[in-house]
Amino acid sequence: MTEQYRTYQCRVDETPSEDALMSDYAELYGKTERKLFARLYSGDKDTNSLKREFIKRFRITARQFNSVSAGLKGKISSIKELRVNLIREAEQRIAKAKEVLKRISDPAKKHQKKRRLAILQARLKNLKSDRASGKVRLCFGSKKLFRSQFYLKENGYASHSEWLKDWQSARSNQFFVIGSKDETTGCQNCVATVSGDGSITLRLRLPNAMSKKYLTLSGLHFEYGHKSIVAAIGRNLSDNKNDWQAINYRFLRDDKGWRVFVSIALLEFKPTSLKNIGVVGIDINADHIAVSETDCYGNPVEYFSVPCNTYGKTANQRKAIIGGAVKQVIAFAINKRKPVVLEKLNFQKKKSALEKQSRKFARMLSSLAYTQIQTNVRARAFDAGIDVYEVNPAYTSVIGQYKFKDRYGMSTHNAAALVIGRRSLGFGETLPNQLYVTLPLSVRNRGGHVWSKWADVSRKAQAALAAHRQSRKGSSLSPVLDKAQFVINPPVTGAIPVCESSLVPFE
Repeated sequence: MTEQYRTYQCRVDETPSEDALMSDYAELYGKTERKLFARLYSGDKDTNSLKREFIKRFRITARQFNSVSAGLKGKISSIKELRVNLIREAEQRIAKAKEVLKRISDPAKKHQKKRRLAILQARLKNLKSDRASGKVRLCFGSKKLFRSQFYLKENGYASHSEWLKDWQSARSNQFFVIGSKDETTGCQNCVATVSGDGSITLRLRLPNAMSKKYLTLSGLHFEYGHKSIVAAIGRNLSDNKNDWQAINYRFLRDDKGWRVFVSIALLEFKPTSLKNIGVVGIDINADHIAVSETDCYGNPVEYFSVPCNTYGKTANQRKAIIGGAVKQVIAFAINKRKPVVLEKLNFQKKKSALEKQSRKFARMLSSLAYTQIQTNVRARAFDAGIDVYEVNPAYTSVIGQYKFKDRYGMSTHNAAALVIGRRSLGFGETLPNQLYVTLPLSVRNRGGHVWSKWADVSRKAQAALAAHRQSRKGSSLSPVLDKAQFVINPPVTGAIPVCESSLVPFE
């Protein structure tokens, strides 16, 4: 497996003087970061000359400039990566808006939809223009807070000066300290030591522009990952340089005070899972995680669902719910000694698949929760020595619904999880004979890849669902599919059969 990184956080029980020093550090850091961003995008690309200039101008150390530069480059890289998804999403929305526009007859509604379409097209044009020119739009302090100055009363501000205070605070509420494996305890500007009571003490190097040179924060204890951080600090004190690693720190101020985030690399992975005995497939859904275990031949052995509804929950509640659900899933994989299989992260496709059931149901699964679940699965699996594999998510729900749902008496989502697991074992899924008989497949598709045939099934199912919504008759998909002449195998009761011949290799 590739090197894994983990970030842990804890609250800092700071005194007023410590709060003042960290606030001054954050203010200087924010000013330096904004000036560096402006210079980089004004055409000044000579990093060495900028480094010399900024060290002298802002009275910071060379390592502190490196921290500012690394943090800024990380933000720029994230924006560029996100822009690819934003362009794809805008194109999908435009295509959908054009389809809807054709069906609207009411002049007023048609006018509003045209306005919405024009906004989307303008947004897409700007995104593509920025991508072509390499331009990056970065608002320090958030766009939402910046725009609130134009609607002060609506956003709870009595005056512009009151808003300005929040704006300046938001632009100067954090600073980053980069580490290196060849520096003292992994970070020269934030040296960590372990006290006799097991707590961690940080000695933070302050910029030369400040009144003090060092700030010491003691008594830190991380609720999660404390032992891992202590172990990383210990490795950096050993005589074996191969064990040394970089430790990065980020200090962030929120409404309750300061938090410190510590990022360490997890270098040791001892696999305990065996893929040759089967896998555990996982399908993430709006209110639960569907889990299906397979044997080495791809046959289902055991399946169940774990509740995981994060809709309308606070950040802490969402974190607890996801953590508890993932803990159950990984505990099952540990007991079975089988690797876990996920779909490759593509939230837009997942959301689209859920919308085929219910738009309200699809809104329950946010991109944040979807990412958090996958991140938690990988983190807990890494700690337990469980391998995690990814597969292409194409048509897993459709295949599960029409090939395995009724055959094994499982839910659509558990059937999808079964397909995910089987795909990681290298097996493909041909269409059941009933679908070949009832589905009018084109001649050109008969010699194509099996996924092209499942694409036809998916399109016909979507057309049936659209007709169902249009007629507003019935409350489920089944009667519509009957009209569309979809014939499904009758459910099989009793024990799940195990048969090697049920597997079909990829075509």
